Amino acid sequence: MPRSLEELTVHKKKVEEVKAWFEERLRDSKENLKNHVLVITGEAGVGKSATIHVIASHFGATLCEWNAPTPTIWQEHLHNASAGIHYTSKLEEFVNFIEKIRKYGVIPSSISAESKSPIILLIDDLPVTHGRVAFERLQNCLLLLVRSTRIPTAVLITDYGKADSADHTARYMEELQLSLESAGACKVAFNPITNNSIRKALSRICKHEQCNMTSEQIDLIAKASGGDIRHAITSLQLFCVKPDLGLSVPLCNSARSHSDRNSDELDALISGFSLLFGRDETLSLFHALGKFLHNKRGTEATMVLDPDAFFVHDKFARLPMRMDAPEKVLCQAHGQARPIADFLHENVLDFISDEAMDAAWDVASYLSDADLLLSSFHGVLARYNEAESVLQSAAASVAVRGVLFGNSNPSPSRWHAIRRPKLWQVEQALPRNQKETIPFQIIKPTNKCNLFSSNATHVIYKMILNLNKELF
Repeated sequence: MPRSLEELTVHKKKVEEVKAWFEERLRDSKENLKNHVLVITGEAGVGKSATIHVIASHFGATLCEWNAPTPTIWQEHLHNASAGIHYTSKLEEFVNFIEKIRKYGVIPSSISAESKSPIILLIDDLPVTHGRVAFERLQNCLLLLVRSTRIPTAVLITDYGKADSADHTARYMEELQLSLESAGACKVAFNPITNNSIRKALSRICKHEQCNMTSEQIDLIAKASGGDIRHAITSLQLFCVKPDLGLSVPLCNSARSHSDRNSDELDALISGFSLLFGRDETLSLFHALGKFLHNKRGTEATMVLDPDAFFVHDKFARLPMRMDAPEKVLCQAHGQARPIADFLHENVLDFISDEAMDAAWDVASYLSDADLLLSSFHGVLARYNEAESVLQSAAASVAVRGVLFGNSNPSPSRWHAIRRPKLWQVEQALPRNQKETIPFQIIKPTNKCNLFSSNATHVIYKMILNLNKELF
């Protein structure tokens, strides 16, 4: 753990900004200041908590910390219920904690009553909320804290990425940050840690722990961490315990220098290393669908014209996508071809301009091709798992890239609700409907006694006879 401001890997300007904010509230008169809440945002592992701990130690302040409680598992809930202990939600626990802080302040048990060391309150991540009502309760609780507290308080909010689909959590967090700023809280956004800073931190740790790591191995871990210093340290620990898992051995044994190495080869090594040590980049199904359906692309001003590039006809040209390769997104979402194609077929028309009939025709054509590939599973190729896997991947790629390419005239950007495919309801109801229609099927007569299979068909037959009499 970093023990001083110099050992922090966070950008120095961000550290100085947070340090100056706390210094102003710990040393100056509190009556002259209107706000005592600092909101720090950033992705996981960018040093938010470590910065507050180091700054509190720097000023000799006592740090009182709130950590989001561990969720209760069902077996634990049953055990507590049998013992007469009633379940309290994590949101309820947080609201009660904030209410006590507002009424009675912070009285840490670790210091004596005579001690006059300053106190810093740290709220390290917030309880998870489900639904609008729970979110508004959390929001109102924090707004009361911002308006009433006189204790320097840091609220840490972890960003989990922007969602293009119906990801309510991401929208709630953005709304929460804006409301806290409007109420008077200050905000500092932490950026991902640079690779150079991570390399320096890992080198310092290796020297302190006496670990024999080459600079190329450290560089590989730094690049695979994605700006997450905590993840980089964890990867370093795992690599030291299980060095055979690493993919950096060719880098160490090769006689070529790191700068002379082929960039494609190095990117492949980093990509493979990320599979073992990289951050979990799993996407939800709806997040992935949002990327495909919204079809966000760059502008002409951002395009770099390459004179040696292969140019296509204007009709087929598309601006560069503002997302990873579609196949990578599918892998991150663990998407299967059939659900992906069904969701796209159900929702894609909402994302195409009403006047773009040609675009709708193109998209429908590609989705039809994807369905044709999926229908091949029921044929001869279904006996071979390898061939089935290839067809699955091809069908998913055709469906996704067909939507991205075919939708050349997307509708204006706005929020869309992604619907569940109606095809699934039809398929579920099909066996029941077939069973219900069996009694109404007309059976070929064999004699006058068993001419009709049911009373219903007898009535239908009489109606036909009467109609014939009226017509002829």
